[in-house]
Amino acid sequence: MADQNSDQDKTEEPSARKLEKAREDGNVSISKEISSLMVLVASMLSFLAIGKTIALTMQGEFRRYFIRSASLVENVEDANALFKESLLTGFGMLIPFLGILMITVLVVNLGQTNALFSLKSLQLKPSKMNPISGLKKIFSLKGLVELIKGLLKLAIVGFIGYFSVKSNLDFFVAFIVQPLEYTMVEIGSHVVAFIGKILGALFILSIADAAFQRFQHRKELRMTKQEVKDEFKEMEGDPRLKSQRRQFGLKLRNRPRLDHAVLAADVVITNPTHYAVCLQYDPEKSDAPTVLVKGQRLRALRIKELAKEYGTPIVENKPVARALFATAEEGDIIPNDLFKAVAEILAYVFKQKNRSKHNKHGE
Repeated sequence: MADQNSDQDKTEEPSARKLEKAREDGNVSISKEISSLMVLVASMLSFLAIGKTIALTMQGEFRRYFIRSASLVENVEDANALFKESLLTGFGMLIPFLGILMITVLVVNLGQTNALFSLKSLQLKPSKMNPISGLKKIFSLKGLVELIKGLLKLAIVGFIGYFSVKSNLDFFVAFIVQPLEYTMVEIGSHVVAFIGKILGALFILSIADAAFQRFQHRKELRMTKQEVKDEFKEMEGDPRLKSQRRQFGLKLRNRPRLDHAVLAADVVITNPTHYAVCLQYDPEKSDAPTVLVKGQRLRALRIKELAKEYGTPIVENKPVARALFATAEEGDIIPNDLFKAVAEILAYVFKQKNRSKHNKHGE
């Protein structure tokens, strides 16, 4: 009763995430009728293409085996060798036929599952070993549909076979007085027509089965309203993570504009193209230089372009730029272990600025 109520509560269509998870577990919609039909079609086409060659080759093997066996066989070992040789020859003739069937099965199943290959569905689970679960499947709607499909296939074969024989009864009776070779040749076209009619009827059945399997698959994956809510919460994340994302967004929003930061910087330290860090040193605001902005790759190139445009000094120092980018966030002062290296860079920059000012006044 609990399971029945649970199924009745599943009124929501499966979400994209649940469908994807089911696919990862190997749980996809697949019609066995389509697979069986395509195997039959491939068998028929293969028979029409290479059946005559196989028949002639087998005929030659039987003739060689039975007519020449007296001259080829002198003891038991010779008989065994000849028999094994004939079996290998016969199996070799069937290899192309069997190969076509294997490729057909593989292509059809991969086509139905959109090229899915998963071993999870082959894993042993307690639910698969439970006989009660097996009985439930037999007496479920799915089991009833499988029974109806089996009866339909028997009815289709019987119906088509009955009317095919009835409509050609005089032709089949005439075979009784005809030579065997003539009978085998003439009956071939009737057999092909008979199989073609069956395949046409099974094609309609397989299309209906594929539609039902898709409907049943989505029905089994339906969700309750609570499952939809839980999945949404899981995708959105818990309140703590949402708060962290909000804080990160505010931090990004409050970051200074890149062009303003570069204009206000005292120096831009580069790597030369991978990293760029803008530093400002104002003794009245802090005791150590502050990281205004920093960038990597394209952002680093943009910082360098702005620095050249605004005349902000650029100093290439790979280890310092890499260390600053990795250890200091925007708006923070630089780490203690980088004081000395940064102080030397700033001293050099300020010295160049003073010399430039001195040269201008001297002129």
